[in-house]
Amino acid sequence: MSGSAVVQIPAVRDMQRLGRIVEWDDQRGFGFIVALEQAHPRYFLHIRDYQQQGRRPEPGELVKFSAQSQADGKWRAVQVRRAASPSATHRPRSKHGNGNQRGHDRSLAGWMVLITALGGLAWAIHRQRLPLEAGMWAVTVSVITYIAYALDKHAAQSGRWRIAENNLHLLELLGGWPGAWIAQRLLRHKTLKPSYRRAFWSMVVLNLAMVAGWLLTQH
Repeated sequence: MSGSAVVQIPAVRDMQRLGRIVEWDDQRGFGFIVALEQAHPRYFLHIRDYQQQGRRPEPGELVKFSAQSQADGKWRAVQVRRAASPSATHRPRSKHGNGNQRGHDRSLAGWMVLITALGGLAWAIHRQRLPLEAGMWAVTVSVITYIAYALDKHAAQSGRWRIAENNLHLLELLGGWPGAWIAQRLLRHKTLKPSYRRAFWSMVVLNLAMVAGWLLTQH
């Protein structure tokens, strides 16, 4: 033969199987799954293959997926769906739904903090302890922060480059935390990661402390 043709081997996809997410990088939008039924190397998981309508993958989560063989011989998980909640696989469920109640209580407490803070801001402006521009600043930064959250969620769902968490926290610290809190509640974004929630509330406390400190220095 005078030459040889290059044969492209198509990717092979098998039936659905059960596995567990053992690693997940939420910022970069990918991780790895290990199948439960067989000893096999980890399957690569990209956020675009996670079919949960806006929910984010979590380490330890049980999932159903199909394994797709790539041209380089490696395997990728596709058509990935949640099989069980991570909380259900790690903790016994309460008969009285205490987990949901705690989540409701935290949400209610957050709204109370927001309402109290906005009420205090309005009072300080009314009593001329703060200039009107302070209120305009808080509204503007909150709107920007809300938009940043919305863009970050859209990027997460489409597998695009995410907004760095430190940038979101900076916006919160600068006074945009009310917009961040509203975005968390309405968009269901940045509500599952405990470390992020702790950092968020740290920004809230620091921002309120800075405002209170400034008011105390005024005569």
